[in-house]
Amino acid sequence: MIEDEAVGARIAQIRKTRGLTQHQLAQKAHVGRTYLARVESGDTSASTVWLAQVAQALGVDSARLSGPQEDPDQLHQLVPTIRRALASTDLVDDDLEPLPIDQLRQQVVQLGEWRRATKYDKIGATLPDLVDQLLTAGREHGETAYALLADTYRAGNTLAHKLGYSDLSLTAMDRMEWAADRSGDPLLVATSHYLRAAALARIGAGKQALKLLDKTMIDVEPLIQADRDAAAVWTALHMRAGTIAATLADASTSQQHLAEAAKVAAQVGDRVVYETQVGPTNVKLHQIAAEVDLMQPGKALKTAGTVVFSDGIAAERQTYFHLDVARAHLLNRKPDEAIEELYTSRVLAPQHFRASSTVKNTIRAAASQQRRAHDGLRALANYAGIED
Repeated sequence: MIEDEAVGARIAQIRKTRGLTQHQLAQKAHVGRTYLARVESGDTSASTVWLAQVAQALGVDSARLSGPQEDPDQLHQLVPTIRRALASTDLVDDDLEPLPIDQLRQQVVQLGEWRRATKYDKIGATLPDLVDQLLTAGREHGETAYALLADTYRAGNTLAHKLGYSDLSLTAMDRMEWAADRSGDPLLVATSHYLRAAALARIGAGKQALKLLDKTMIDVEPLIQADRDAAAVWTALHMRAGTIAATLADASTSQQHLAEAAKVAAQVGDRVVYETQVGPTNVKLHQIAAEVDLMQPGKALKTAGTVVFSDGIAAERQTYFHLDVARAHLLNRKPDEAIEELYTSRVLAPQHFRASSTVKNTIRAAASQQRRAHDGLRALANYAGIED
């Protein structure tokens, strides 16, 4: 059905070139051998972070495994815009007169709403000018402007990593940490570490990501009893650590972190704190992702059956849920059920669907499991930019 070479075939080819057995590669990448075998055969799909671990072990860039990310809506034309927004922090036009700080705050709030709704084209159109405005506003408003600037750089990070540009993602994280440090807010700094850990994991530095998260959790923990927002950030750090540990096939560490997150999540509630979705529902979503990466599809689907989305859960989080459920169905060799989840994901977040390498890999795996690809799967593949 699909002309693009499947990710599993790329892994197998490079592995054999390196003279490695599946067992040797699995050990070197700290992933499960059985999962590796199923990905290589095209029988199931893998997360971006899992692929990064394997790419690092093979000594190649993860883009070589996931392949080109063609996009029918030309979202990749946003890349020059992202690069301009991240280019520097000290070359803003001296004659620029920024908008009043309250208006800039409203624009940053809107940017966050677009990010959670996966409206990447709107972010790209707004990002460069807003960055320039906030850099200039920082001279007058100091910490207030820098806090807003950190959230704006976060939106740049989202665009970069959704479109598969790891170098730009790391640059955006440098900029976000720079602004967070100047905001005077330790929780914003901790949130920047939460995001940096994800960026590190996406380039195969999962162990370093866990070290960063552990250090940050130690810094935040003394604040959680008196500060509900600190408890929310602390929960998010544990959720991130739980999913990263799962991609390293460390079930015990993953479960410990997710259990810690669940303990505090109830008092936090389902809401957005520091531009991050937190609460009991999001803990379950991270648990599902971890269970899939640990090759526990039965547990993942059981957890998924308990998820009820409230109106406040972002489309971005919901689409990840349906993608992870699709991956669980593929592990159970039920491609039709996986395809249904892919359809729901497409409806919820069409731009994310078109840009995501995980979507493409899941479609390819579903095609591999179906004896005859039906029109629905062909339509999904074409929508995601995979040539028929």
